Amino acid sequence: MLSKTLCRIGGGVYDYAQHAFPDVVRIETTNACNACCTICPRRNIRRRITRMDDALYLRLIDECGRFGCREIHLHNFGEPLMDKQLEDRVSYAKGKGIKKVKIFSNGSLLNCDRAKGLIEAGLDEIKISIDGASKEEFERIRVPLQFETVMQNIKDLIAMRNTSHSRLKVHITCCSTSDKQETMRPLKNIVDGFSFSTIHNWGTGEQAKTANRLRKPCQRLWRNLTVLAGGEVSLCCLDYDGQCILGRVDENTSIREIWNCAAYRRVRQLHKDGRQLEIPLCANCTKSFL
Repeated sequence: MLSKTLCRIGGGVYDYAQHAFPDVVRIETTNACNACCTICPRRNIRRRITRMDDALYLRLIDECGRFGCREIHLHNFGEPLMDKQLEDRVSYAKGKGIKKVKIFSNGSLLNCDRAKGLIEAGLDEIKISIDGASKEEFERIRVPLQFETVMQNIKDLIAMRNTSHSRLKVHITCCSTSDKQETMRPLKNIVDGFSFSTIHNWGTGEQAKTANRLRKPCQRLWRNLTVLAGGEVSLCCLDYDGQCILGRVDENTSIREIWNCAAYRRVRQLHKDGRQLEIPLCANCTKSFL
């Protein structure tokens, strides 16, 4: 009963704050990745590995610019630097007036040429994943990345950012480490910040310890829209295999139409009613509990 009350109140607040166009649009320009991290479910992915079509990307950004979307994330379930045209795509989004363009990277491909290109394109923020408290722990988790390469890439990026007086923000994010202080130590006072989270279960129900925990409505459903590499709009960024598709952006269907469609309204209402069990991906997702 308490969970349902919390969901009803929280969902009501989200309804009130929701805009006709999503605040954040996450665009998966590629779902390819050069890593096989032990904490990532890539081994279970069944959808085709691909790069987003240029025409689709331009259509998405044009619409985001037209409706004043303030924040674009050019990543989802892949390494964005696997997209050789990423710099051009960042530049195009900035040219359309997107205030914040952000990527989430493992940092391994961020050599000096790519760093220079992203800075010149106007990238606003990059979050780089660093798991583990030592070289050995990092390389055990982030297979087959090399700790020294990633660290040097980050330091080179910061040096280039500072020399060019770019406003690019560089943050480190971590979800698996035996010692937070040791994770931070090599880059302390170098990057712009650190964030630590816990490993979640990707909505699979595996290792979910949710007994006696209160459910909450997921804010992502009212704020973030995720477009997969093929144009499909998935339930959320945790839906790595595109199991729950709410629509598809194409020549005849826009982001705005999907954002306000019956399928989206239904999942929001289920969360608002505390009926997440009726959505398989949300039923035992550890992000759905306080």
